[in-house]
Amino acid sequence: MTEEHPETAGVKVSMRDIYLEVQRQGRLLEKIANSLPDSEAKIDDHEVRIRRLEQRMWQAIGVFGFLAAIISPLVAVLT
Repeated sequence: MTEEHPETAGVKVSMRDIYLEVQRQGRLLEKIANSLPDSEAKIDDHEVRIRRLEQRMWQAIGVFGFLAAIISPLVAVLT
């Protein structure tokens, strides 16, 4: 009942068509990349903030250690 028609069901895509589409997609991706914020600057900024936080953490540890060293003998003297 079914007849085969090999010419009616096919699509022809040339290498030129593929090349043009790849070029178009590349331009589109470049536009998208250019519209995004500068990720390298964000990463650098994030690293700076992490370093500052680490410095503050170590300063706090030093202060708490100093307070513990001073309070311990004071408590011993007062009791």
